[in-house]
Amino acid sequence: MTRIRRRSAVALASIAGASSLLLAGCTQDASSTDGTESAAPAATSESPAAEPAVDGVDAKQYASSDPAGGAYGFVTPSGKWLCAIIPGEKLAGCASHPTGGPLGVPGTPQIASPDGGAPAEANLIAVEAGKEPNFQNRDQALFPGNANILPYDTTLAIDGFSCNVQFSGVSCREDATDKGFTVATNGYKFDFTPLPVSIPSASPPPIAPTVAPLPQQARGSNQCGPVAYPETGKPATVVIVKGTLRCDEAHTMLTKYFTGRDKSEPEYSFDGWECRLAGDPESAEIGYTINCTDGNGNTVVAQP
Repeated sequence: MTRIRRRSAVALASIAGASSLLLAGCTQDASSTDGTESAAPAATSESPAAEPAVDGVDAKQYASSDPAGGAYGFVTPSGKWLCAIIPGEKLAGCASHPTGGPLGVPGTPQIASPDGGAPAEANLIAVEAGKEPNFQNRDQALFPGNANILPYDTTLAIDGFSCNVQFSGVSCREDATDKGFTVATNGYKFDFTPLPVSIPSASPPPIAPTVAPLPQQARGSNQCGPVAYPETGKPATVVIVKGTLRCDEAHTMLTKYFTGRDKSEPEYSFDGWECRLAGDPESAEIGYTINCTDGNGNTVVAQP
């Protein structure tokens, strides 16, 4: 609450007189008469600053090796999305990886092609400085070269934009406006999803990126195709985040999880595996994100 300093009776009288003259010169009040809002005041230095990124990484480790590109990019641990922050274009966006083709997300619209051809499904979801988040069709690579993986629950922030990766999807925003998007294999929304704020440790170790492997169906693979949640029938992508497990072994383990787990418990252990639900309970209609680990250093994720 603002404190009003006491003034002398003479000063108050002078202010009251000046106010009377100002009011006499006004023809209408601040609110408009046609139902629209009055003009907003211009932004000043008193405007609140954007919140700092949670669990940020060193942006230099995600910079393009092409000096002309000037982009900062990453691949999600699932191998599904390639995202980039491009300061020169004042843009942050995500495209399908590794093909760069249509996003393949439910609800993605058909929009004009950059070459003037027939409308086609958008291949980029993006947010630009001072604009609403949108879909685009891009005729050039979003990020030149081979991008590093941005680990789960971390943020890449550079030049007024932030992107983070969670089990539930990848999200980017323009920091000044907080406008952005969240995209996953099951859908999208034009809202930024922040990382949950946790109590920082005394000296968190630096996060080193790893080179993104291409999806393959072999031992030590990254992406292993879909699996369906029995309760909903909705598909989820099976991803071997870490370890040397084969895809068939990952699918067999998840099948046991689906058929044997106690539905009332958020964590379930069996055959040396420990699985936990990482999704928002309100997302039950599309399926929870499941994260399973074993004692041999293997980590498997099934994400919508």
